[in-house]
Amino acid sequence: MRTAQLRRFVAARTLSLLGDRAAETALPIVLLLVTDDPLVAGLVTAANILPTLLLSLPVGHLADTRERRRLMVTADVWRAVCGLALVGALAAPEPSVALLAGLTFLMGCGDVLFSVSAHAYLPALVPSARIMRANAAVEAGDAAATLTGPALAGFLVARLPHPVALAVNAGSFAVSAALLARLPAAPARPAAGGPGLEGHAGTTPARRRRDVFAGFRLLATERLQRVLQLAYLYLHVTAGAAVLVVVALSVQALHLGPARVGLVLSAAGVGGLLVTLVVVRFVEHLPWGPLLGVALGGLAASFLWLSVARGFADAFCAVLCVDACSAFAFVTAGSARQVLTPAALLGRLTAAAGLVNAAVRAAGVLGCGAVLAWLGPRPAAVALGAVGLACAVPLLLARSARDSLAPRRERAT
Repeated sequence: MRTAQLRRFVAARTLSLLGDRAAETALPIVLLLVTDDPLVAGLVTAANILPTLLLSLPVGHLADTRERRRLMVTADVWRAVCGLALVGALAAPEPSVALLAGLTFLMGCGDVLFSVSAHAYLPALVPSARIMRANAAVEAGDAAATLTGPALAGFLVARLPHPVALAVNAGSFAVSAALLARLPAAPARPAAGGPGLEGHAGTTPARRRRDVFAGFRLLATERLQRVLQLAYLYLHVTAGAAVLVVVALSVQALHLGPARVGLVLSAAGVGGLLVTLVVVRFVEHLPWGPLLGVALGGLAASFLWLSVARGFADAFCAVLCVDACSAFAFVTAGSARQVLTPAALLGRLTAAAGLVNAAVRAAGVLGCGAVLAWLGPRPAAVALGAVGLACAVPLLLARSARDSLAPRRERAT
């Protein structure tokens, strides 16, 4: 593994995520302080999410036909410029709502371009024998950014003039771009067939490269991709619903105060960091299917444990296990997808799966809210556990998923 290059990539991605997490917290606070209008804050924040729904597919196609490192650098520079423009817009005596929404929409475009390109770039940076360890380092950076970003945003908004707090966020993107510019290029490879393209043998390579929907077709036609997507769907349902369930159970069933509820939620970051920093390196040579099945089973069991929690300690440990198993599953699933997917289709598959996952995540939040209102937090946790056990079975039984990732990648290349 090119350790120095991987560290530079992880540092750049962590800084970029830190900027994202800080902006997610700081921007609504600043908008409320500047405009004193919750509706404006909601509209501007929603504008940042909209590009994920509108632009994922064309961005995925772009990541498969252009040099991916350059796309990441472009995304960071773009977001830094938009961030500085947002600072200027907020400094006006009466900020324009349309201008604020437009700038956050443009920043969201950069977010989509960076995330898809980064996921597609990583397999070109490290050998497949170490892809799980590399993804674990990325996941650890994500966990660290998630833990520190909101706190940093609150500190900056409280101690600095409001626009200056957002200028620091723009600076994080500039530093990330400088780090990424020193990484090796990863030229796009022409699509020359592969899984999911069997039914399109008559099309030319140029036409396959132009096919924006190739990622969806690969998800539909390749069995291992469908099995992986099932795991992703469960992970995104739980990611969207977990906070609702934990907060509802802590407040309604365990009668914990706000400080203890915050501590219970903070256990998630601890679990994710422990797994990504310690556990992954000892299991990366094992078959990916059973590993992912065990991770989903552990996640399901953690929700079942949460459903019978009797106090603060029970809830804290259960949430720690929830995030530990979730982080391990995301690392394993992400590594398997990067190895199993042809390099020329990885951007489009990432974008297509991202659209599906976003829709399922939103549906999971709504569905969980309905179950909480109807049955309460403990049955909701039981339901999440039961669904997870069902999703783990195909991965534990699939014979085609019993290879380790390293030899499969070597055969593919």
